[in-house]
Amino acid sequence: MMTAVHLLDDFAMGGVMRALSLFEEPEFNDILKSRIEPVPTTARLAKRYDADLIVVHIPPSWRRMPWIVSLRALNPTAQIVHVEHSYTQGFERHMVANTKRFRAMMRMAFTFVDTIVCVSHAQRHWMVTASGAPADKFRTIYPWSGREDLLELAPAGKLEGRPIRLAAYGRFAEVKNFQALVDAVALLGSSKCSLALGGSGPLQAELEQATARADNVQLVGQVEDVSAFLETCDAVIVPSLYESFGLVATEARLAGRPVLVADVDGLPEQAISGGMVAQCDSANAIAFAIGQFAQQPLERMAQQARASALGHRNEVITGWKSLVAQG
Repeated sequence: MMTAVHLLDDFAMGGVMRALSLFEEPEFNDILKSRIEPVPTTARLAKRYDADLIVVHIPPSWRRMPWIVSLRALNPTAQIVHVEHSYTQGFERHMVANTKRFRAMMRMAFTFVDTIVCVSHAQRHWMVTASGAPADKFRTIYPWSGREDLLELAPAGKLEGRPIRLAAYGRFAEVKNFQALVDAVALLGSSKCSLALGGSGPLQAELEQATARADNVQLVGQVEDVSAFLETCDAVIVPSLYESFGLVATEARLAGRPVLVADVDGLPEQAISGGMVAQCDSANAIAFAIGQFAQQPLERMAQQARASALGHRNEVITGWKSLVAQG
């Protein structure tokens, strides 16, 4: 049996932590024994790991470069896999001041790993070009949701002439674009739609102020029971400024809810069936998109969304089993 160690420096990344529960699935019982180890954000040098497979869930940076180089040097026989959860074309556009320097950093960092796992096809397409690393080093494996219980929900039904009930949830941070979403829903008014918004984060105060001015938006706090939360909505909206994949949209599809997603990075891959892709870069754009979305055959889209997500579990497990086997 192979052994694997997963290296993280941020345990607040809920999606990443949940994704690691994949390796507790029965399909891995006889082939891989996994553990998680923290890496201090101040660590300059790596250490030697007793593992056949080292999976790095830490975005590369110039500050981290000595650690990356020493990880390879101290573990010469291990298969090192880097999983990129954060960097995308949209991230580069919004967050990177010096594109050449950023891309040079990725190119250097990727020389010290054997495989780069991208979490969407769009991310992989951009990253191959942006990093200049050999294309055969990259593979796409969607993140693990671990929310198979959502399949027990009845898919969303017809609106029957009432306003559409939207849901959104995630970290209250600028990238999620929830401020513009709240403003858009307020613009449309309660006769057109309502929004249940779940989560917490640094923009909590701003969103509380915004929702206080909108009688059709409800802040519900941290979403602990995703199934109960999604059961009350007709559809889920993901208006992010950038997003590598968007597990929220996967969960919506598993729950049989149509998705309205921003036309950025990996999100359109979530809306191939049972969803709609739209510009979501402003409140006016989101309001227009919601108006168009509400006119779609949402009951049929709900069924399509559920059907499109049924193979997610097996696809993710097959991808990781293949990667483990090559080591």
